Order: sequence, then structure tokens, then C-alpha cells
Amino acid sequence: MKSLERMRPPITGKCLCGDVSYVCHKPPIWSVNCHCSACQKLSGAPYVSAFSVPADSFAIDGNIVAFTRSSATGNLVTTNHCAACGSRIYAQSRGALNLVNIFASTLSEPGIFVAISNVYLSESAPWTEIPTAQFNFPKMPAA
Repeated sequence: MKSLERMRPPITGKCLCGDVSYVCHKPPIWSVNCHCSACQKLSGAPYVSAFSVPADSFAIDGNIVAFTRSSATGNLVTTNHCAACGSRIYAQSRGALNLVNIFASTLSEPGIFVAISNVYLSESAPWTEIPTAQFNFPKMPAA
């Protein structure tokens, strides 16, 4: 069974150019491979891997720019990118301001990441082999 245990704080990461860095002082409460069409279009990849931490445990340093859109549930979601290189660092939904969703590709130690779930499988790219996970959802599970 996959577990978040190997993602122990402090968890650190940065963008491609190194201008933006972050640290999380609490462990993640969830991790995911998101297959929604918005993540596909924003990343240029068939899915995006991310993990959620309490917002009060997250600190970021550097110049970021924000992009806000409506999610499938109607909540506004803001994705924050490095102003210099454009790397997506984290996202936050106005429906869950207590959480920050960090993109796993930005981790200083990417090998600590493990996805325990897949979401929006109903929108997955047809050529994608779905990664193994404990939980699989056709959409975003209800809170």
C-alpha cells in the first residue's frame, strides 16, 4: 500500500531557474495524479502530480505570478508560477484555503513523492497508462 510516510518535513522545492523556492513544515495530507483537462492544458502533460499541505505550513520565497480560473466545481483556483521561468509551483482553491497544492515536479528530492490517488480519470488522455494508486476517482472526490 502506498503511503505518504516518506514525505517528511521539512519538504523543500524550487522552480526550474531557482528564483522561487519553498518549504513545508508539516507533512502532506493527500497526494494525487490529476488527469483533468485543465491540468493537461496548463502543463502540456497527460496528468500532473501534486500533494496537499496545510497552508499555514507553507512558505514561499521569490517572485511569482498568478493565473486564476474556475474549476469544474465552480471554485476559483489560482495557480502560481515563477515569474522568470514559468514553472508551476503551487495552486490553491478558494473552496479550500486551508490547503496548498504543490506540484511534485518542483520537489528538491522528487524521489520522496508517492501518489496515493488518481482523480479525474474520466478526463484522462486516451494514450495514458494510469499509474497505480490506492484510490481512483472519475472526478474530484467530495470533501
